[in-house]
Amino acid sequence: MPGQTRYSLSLSSLFAERDAAHEREREAAEKLKECEQEEDVELRKRLDAFQMTDELREHFITKVKNAFGRGESELMVVSFPSRICSDAGRAIANADVPPLNKPNGKDRASDDPAWLATLPAGAYALYEFWKESLKPGGFHFEARIISYPEGNIGDVGLFFTWPRNALDAVH
Repeated sequence: MPGQTRYSLSLSSLFAERDAAHEREREAAEKLKECEQEEDVELRKRLDAFQMTDELREHFITKVKNAFGRGESELMVVSFPSRICSDAGRAIANADVPPLNKPNGKDRASDDPAWLATLPAGAYALYEFWKESLKPGGFHFEARIISYPEGNIGDVGLFFTWPRNALDAVH
């Protein structure tokens, strides 16, 4: 029949198309993971190299004052992907869970939170700033998981926190 188009479909061509699409998706996911790993290396380097300066100290003090003036009770200082942590954020996510084996006084060299050791080295500079400049004034330092994409541990946020009112500050 002249002029009539013939349509044909084969399972082998459908399987081949599906396999090719899956391979393209796998390659794209692999490329994305490689890019994330490269970004993580650079971010880790920047976070590890972070140094507290007098200018940054003034900046954080001003930020805390402004947040306090707005009636807020916390200031997120920095956030980063949990995969930057040495344990992918598990210590932070489980910080409120009591340990299975209670540590004795000899096991811990200080009162530093266990999750602190899992953070990039530069985070310790923030912690030291808090310890020296804010803790004596009643402020707290916290690390929290701030996102759970698809139910997984996402980003970590480091916070300076304080009570909402003077009554809570006393207790």
